[in-house]
Amino acid sequence: MDGSKENMMSKEVKSVFENRARYDSPANIFTVKRPEVPTHVFVDEIERAMGVTTPTCWISLDISEKMGFDYPATTPLLLGRYARILPGESLSGRFKASGEIYYAISGSGTASKSGEIINWSKGDVFALPGGAETELLGNQEESVLFQVTNEPELDFHKLDAPQPGNAPTQAALYTSSEIKRQMALVHDQQKADPNVSGLALHFSSEKREKMMDIHPSIALAMNSLDPNEVQRPHRHNSVALTLPIQSKNVYSVIEGEKVDWHQYAIMITPPSHLHEHHNEGDEMMLSLVVQDGGLYYHLRTIGFSFG
Repeated sequence: MDGSKENMMSKEVKSVFENRARYDSPANIFTVKRPEVPTHVFVDEIERAMGVTTPTCWISLDISEKMGFDYPATTPLLLGRYARILPGESLSGRFKASGEIYYAISGSGTASKSGEIINWSKGDVFALPGGAETELLGNQEESVLFQVTNEPELDFHKLDAPQPGNAPTQAALYTSSEIKRQMALVHDQQKADPNVSGLALHFSSEKREKMMDIHPSIALAMNSLDPNEVQRPHRHNSVALTLPIQSKNVYSVIEGEKVDWHQYAIMITPPSHLHEHHNEGDEMMLSLVVQDGGLYYHLRTIGFSFG
């Protein structure tokens, strides 16, 4: 091959890659804006999940369009769903996630993945590794579960789910009775601390014990608030998905806006927004809170402060 031909080919190949290059020059890269994560309550979705005419199905909590994504998302890193299972029926799914977390709103049944089987009942929390197929089998009553995964995080990076044996989250069961027992053990001690951010029980597992979380990107906690009390206004860089469990006469104030709680309807508290929770009822408030806090703790950027 003569030198001129070789030169031409080299220039042609080079131009293909050069044509892909783009350059930006904002005066301040830190002022670049993306669509905000909105305050949102998924009332329609929980009504559908609890509706008597709704068949066995998954109900996604997808507001990706509001955030400018081309893949399903509830927040930039998290995707929530309700799972409705009619008596004796099963529901399966293969999720592009590295971990799956569930709360049993009603009913009972089994969850199976890669040869591991968890028996769950109302009020239980359980985790499963990502990858492979998940099957939920209901018993002889209607069942509804809340599920959350980190599918948007993997979609963002264009990554496939790991095999369950290589996933960072392992199968683990947190029963309703043990959750209540553990919360009672720490309630008075936490309440006596003037700097307490909330009366909460955080979930971890044998595999994640050192990091004190349930998943590298996800923090999971059961929060409580005594009757006729207000949780001190605060903010943090992590987004929060709140599942109200005991929520009669409970509401939040998010950046000055009152947001009423609806039992089992997931509520989004946007990242860095100042918020407080009010319990004007006569029973303890109870809620499951999912945050992308695992990532922020790892980056040392949780940014927690009182308002």
